[in-house]
Amino acid sequence: MSADHRVRRAATQIVNLVLTEDYAYLDALPDAVEIEMVTPLSAVGQALNEGTPHELEQAIRLFLSCALPMEGEMPAGLAAAVTELRFSLTQPSTTRF
Repeated sequence: MSADHRVRRAATQIVNLVLTEDYAYLDALPDAVEIEMVTPLSAVGQALNEGTPHELEQAIRLFLSCALPMEGEMPAGLAAAVTELRFSLTQPSTTRF
């Protein structure tokens, strides 16, 4: 699997986990995590669906800059997904997304 595919898969996993239609997972997050993550994660979701590769990378980097300081307060599954996204983004790639 290419590095670009891993990044897209990891980003999609987080978007699908947190931004579900019923908001149950989002509402169960600690308030500080929810406040820091919702807007940048929404931008990631939009970039996955409609953005250019550059816009997706920018949205992911913004999301990570907000999410990483909150990692200790996240549920374990979400923290693992954020870590996977971070490591996927740092993998070398000849093309991006």
